[in-house]
Amino acid sequence: MIASIVAFALAVVLLPVGIIGHWAERTVTDSERYIETVGPLSSDPAVQDALAVYLADRIEAQINPDQILDDIFGDLVEQRPQLALIKPILTGAIDSLINEVTLRIVQSEQFQGLWDIANRAAQQSLMAILEGRAGPVGLEDDEIVLDTTKLFEAIQQGLVDRGFSFAANIKIPETDQKIVLMQAPQLTQLDQIRTIYAITSPVLTYLLFAAIGLFVLSVALARRRPRTTALAGGAVVLIGLALVIGLHIGRSTFDNTLIGTPFGPASTVFYDQLFAFLINAGAVTLLLGVIIAVSGWWQSRSALVRELRGAHDTLNSRIASALPDGPVVAAAPWVLRQRRWLHIAIATVFILIVVVGNDLSVARTLLAALIALIALELVSILSMRATQEPIKEVVILTE
Repeated sequence: MIASIVAFALAVVLLPVGIIGHWAERTVTDSERYIETVGPLSSDPAVQDALAVYLADRIEAQINPDQILDDIFGDLVEQRPQLALIKPILTGAIDSLINEVTLRIVQSEQFQGLWDIANRAAQQSLMAILEGRAGPVGLEDDEIVLDTTKLFEAIQQGLVDRGFSFAANIKIPETDQKIVLMQAPQLTQLDQIRTIYAITSPVLTYLLFAAIGLFVLSVALARRRPRTTALAGGAVVLIGLALVIGLHIGRSTFDNTLIGTPFGPASTVFYDQLFAFLINAGAVTLLLGVIIAVSGWWQSRSALVRELRGAHDTLNSRIASALPDGPVVAAAPWVLRQRRWLHIAIATVFILIVVVGNDLSVARTLLAALIALIALELVSILSMRATQEPIKEVVILTE
């Protein structure tokens, strides 16, 4: 009893840590998977528009269109004042050209490569920070930044190619070449964070499976297994709910942080893409909790459940009696003998289908639950058929 309670408590503590750790291991610490996650953002119109506005603003900030036109017209404006009327038009044309070239760059195939390079550098920088190595960018004060130097170079070259040779001399300050992804004052305490990472990194992948194993162990050691199963389901539901609420609050905070910046319109898209696994994990955890709780309730001894189980068994018994002889029916005695292990195998396969792989989704979980339910019903029907066989033989001998 005590061992069951301890296993249950450990499972409750480890499950949320395991889910977040599994996301971090597959999304943040792995360069290739990180690029697979954020790579599609480069083709999202909201992200493209936000980046185009940001980059164009930084270039325009280094250009004085009036000075450029004064250099071109010289004293002609004083001699012909009417030329001053077209200066605003030409100024607007220069700004429009910069915006056009910038947007064309971020919408090009070339941008995908530049986007991957920038994000790979950011991911490797974060890992270098956590591991205490020198990285390509590094942590700047309490900010995590994304270096866009190569994007600025591509835009400058695009302007030069369009005949604006002055663009080659544009010098973008180093601080303007970096996008602040997030304020992270906690990262200033690097010693503690690196210690935590060094301890947890080797086991991040296994914490989720350890939590699942502890829940199973808790049920196996419990005196009242149906009740413990239902409680485990309730705990999983609460964990999933907490994860969903936490992610919702995180999205609101992230959106509010970027309000008023060029990246405001793209903040939700970026957040949902980066945390897609965790968002799906919250919904799946909720669904799994409900399934587990219902499973425990179905095994309980309440009057309603006993009545429902009786109706269910009667239906399965009729189906078993109607089964024609054949290879499937011939396996019924073996199914009856191995019923317990078959139930364990079905539950294990169900968990593996849901957890293993990158496609964590409600649809996949529902499909796995449907497959498991069909398999359990088949085991139940064949087991009942096996118990009916001896009765039929006695009847035949009597006749």
